[in-house]
Amino acid sequence: MTQPMSTLQANLDAKAAIVTRFLERYFSDRLALQAVNKGVQPDMKPVATLPAGLETLLRAIRYSALQEGGKRFRPALAMMTAEALGYSSDRVLALSAAVECIHTYSLIHDDLPSMDNDDFRRGQPTNHRVFGEAIAILAGDALLTEAFRMLAGHYRSEPMACIQAIEELSFAAGSCGMVGGQAIDLRAKSSDVTLDEVQMMHRLKTGALIRATAVGAAHLCFASVEQVAQIRTYASSLGLAFQVTDDILDYNPERPEPGSYPSLIGLDQAKAHLADLTERCLSAVESWGSRAEPLRELARYNRARMR
Repeated sequence: MTQPMSTLQANLDAKAAIVTRFLERYFSDRLALQAVNKGVQPDMKPVATLPAGLETLLRAIRYSALQEGGKRFRPALAMMTAEALGYSSDRVLALSAAVECIHTYSLIHDDLPSMDNDDFRRGQPTNHRVFGEAIAILAGDALLTEAFRMLAGHYRSEPMACIQAIEELSFAAGSCGMVGGQAIDLRAKSSDVTLDEVQMMHRLKTGALIRATAVGAAHLCFASVEQVAQIRTYASSLGLAFQVTDDILDYNPERPEPGSYPSLIGLDQAKAHLADLTERCLSAVESWGSRAEPLRELARYNRARMR
């Protein structure tokens, strides 16, 4: 039975709030100070207050990682995958937070003057506008690195599943994922691009992390080889479907945006492509039973956004 969209949104919002609370605890100044005092680095003496540079870095990290307005879509996807496989969402909470850290790092760096040169993100000044470019770069670097510390620290007693999740995320974040997609995007801003280049850019820059989120959750929930392949297909198709929907919603026939799907293949063909991607999502998890209904609803919700 199809659940109302309001129910799905409430589910997404609840999961987003859980991840935000996890990150709030993780990146609190108190925990950072405790780490020094507990001898994580034995050659460092305990300090009463954090050095100014480190305190500024932590504020910059928290500014972006805990910023209101973030949908936390990727963490919610990880939790939905776990629940579809019969596990509690708590099973993948550390993974969910790690993925959000990686996503946040990418936004901080994308906004830099040398990249997209954006002054606002989610209605607030971008990180580098508040803390300066140097601290913004370091905040992004720290978030990316802390993500893998979260995974290694939380799942160390299950090394095989942990390694599989780390492998998925590191591949998605690197040159064959987000970083590679950003490189394509930088070129796309200065020259004409083909449909194949646009699809590759979206698969790498946006889709790779969405795919790795769901597949990483499946590994941590000890999914079968067949289930991993199915959720990989689902998440790959979902990532592209979200981008196609965004392009359709933003399409202005009088001022078509270069490189968007409607501009490249036409509005009707873009809608047909979205329908095909949605069906791929639904077919991929068709055999997963009723627990996977939120995953199916997520695909349907995306398609319904353009109506």
